Amino acid sequence: MKIVLGSKNKSKEEAIELALNTLNITDYGIESIKVPSHVSSKPINDETLLGACNRNQEVLKYCIENNISYDLLVSIEGGYEQVGDYYFLVTYASIINKDGQEFLGKSQGLQITKNMFEWVKEEHSLNTVIEDIVNNKDNKKGNGISGYLTNGYYYRNSFDSTAVISALEVMQNYDTFYKALENKLIKKSN
Repeated sequence: MKIVLGSKNKSKEEAIELALNTLNITDYGIESIKVPSHVSSKPINDETLLGACNRNQEVLKYCIENNISYDLLVSIEGGYEQVGDYYFLVTYASIINKDGQEFLGKSQGLQITKNMFEWVKEEHSLNTVIEDIVNNKDNKKGNGISGYLTNGYYYRNSFDSTAVISALEVMQNYDTFYKALENKLIKKSN
């Protein structure tokens, strides 16, 4: 299976590898292409999902223009969400198959404080502060915010892989379980 990733970020490639390995998919290759997300560097709320979708549209465009074949296009975008008075670190993944269908996934989310959310909203970086605390200028590339906040339990690649798994599961089960449920809902509505 040939996968084209909409990023040169190594942890995003590792997130895809973790997701595929978790789902026992072992025959794949990943090609990484740098594309823009067309959202802010610290996306908030809807902007995070939009960033993942935008990246994948850019990858699709690139593949068409350069005659690159693929089985899946995958793009991942991390960001922040406010739900009422609660704040979360989240990741979205967009997968486009060779038929042009798009499937989306979301990570489980990790609660952050209002102060952390406001810091990001003001265009400041949480990673810069974390790097100062841990005295490591590469926190974003490995541990990530999720890794720091969970004492290494959810490294960035692990956290992001849950969004990829969600999108892959939707894709793999869409024509069976999703359609069966949709059909049942239609029958019950009539």
